Amino acid sequence: MHFVITTNKYILISIFLFAPFVIFSQKRITSNPYVKYEVNISEEKYFIEYTFKDQFNNFQQFTLGYPLEITNHMIDRFGVPNWMFNEYHDTWENRLKRKNILKEGLFRLENNVIEADKSAVIIYYSEIFCKPVAGLIADALAGYGKDTRRNRIEMAIRFVQDIPYGIPEFSDKDRHYGGVSPPPELLINGYGDCDSKVLLFAGILIYLIDSDDIIFLNQSKHVLTAIKEEPDKGSTYIKYKKEKYLIAETAGPGLRSLGEKGNYYKNSFKVEELNINPPEIIPYSNNKPEIAITNNDNSLIIKNVSGRSLRFQISTGNNQWNTMYLDANNTGKFDFQEKGMVTIKTRNKNMKFTFHQLEIGSTYSFFWDNKKRQWDIL
Repeated sequence: MHFVITTNKYILISIFLFAPFVIFSQKRITSNPYVKYEVNISEEKYFIEYTFKDQFNNFQQFTLGYPLEITNHMIDRFGVPNWMFNEYHDTWENRLKRKNILKEGLFRLENNVIEADKSAVIIYYSEIFCKPVAGLIADALAGYGKDTRRNRIEMAIRFVQDIPYGIPEFSDKDRHYGGVSPPPELLINGYGDCDSKVLLFAGILIYLIDSDDIIFLNQSKHVLTAIKEEPDKGSTYIKYKKEKYLIAETAGPGLRSLGEKGNYYKNSFKVEELNINPPEIIPYSNNKPEIAITNNDNSLIIKNVSGRSLRFQISTGNNQWNTMYLDANNTGKFDFQEKGMVTIKTRNKNMKFTFHQLEIGSTYSFFWDNKKRQWDIL
């Protein structure tokens, strides 16, 4: 099902996609079959519900909310009037006027070409529209117990890749947008092209890793991001200022990991640096969700020292099973008659039981590897 509601230049899309690489002929939008992207307006806000698949092949559902009036106002700033491309009398005053118009519209003049200023766009939009996405990514990885630099990059790549791909359309014919949707417009439209997705990706990434590690690779008909990282065997990378940068292809809908070859990696490119004042990076969470088990007066004490709830069944001798539910940072006590091995069982993603035998007096750590709270002994 696909419907479009147009309000001025803002397009609200509710997309439910269930066929491989669905193509919407009226807008030539392509998407992966499992993606769900819905945008609604409620209480003077844009609400976005987006389901994508992360690098662990698990589904992530992110919910985002942006204030309607502020979002529309900030989108309206982007772009320059078309008369900027007309001939003009070259005076100092006219040059200054045109320079200010470009700056106000987040554009720049580069090699006699008027184009979107990537760094200016990211500076202007990222804190309101990209930082919340970065926070959700960091939270999701913390839930896995896998909040690392590489995993942050990979999940940001997947977030952007799974957003449906489509060439932006603009109803205002008096302004020039360079074929680019800035991050908030891409998010509320529910689709974007390579240029637009690169801006969103970099805007998210600056809150997850050092922004000095990010560069852009501009090609004649495409744009990529590259990230400073030591390549693995077989990785695709470039050398820039004596450093190695792995290619990040975020256009989608094809899913490629950091350093994996894309369709355009052989094309010539021009490096563009990201010039911003580095924001504060979201702190890493290296604490894996775990339970600590100790023996105390013929009892089993289980403390949930993770940030997520636990639900499981427990038994001695695999006879009578007792269901336990522990909120985050809570402690539960199980009294038993038999000594020896204690067994805990949980349901995995296939709804089958997984059994773990625990020795009284020992401590074990667990982590969940999907959203259904499956957990395995480390």
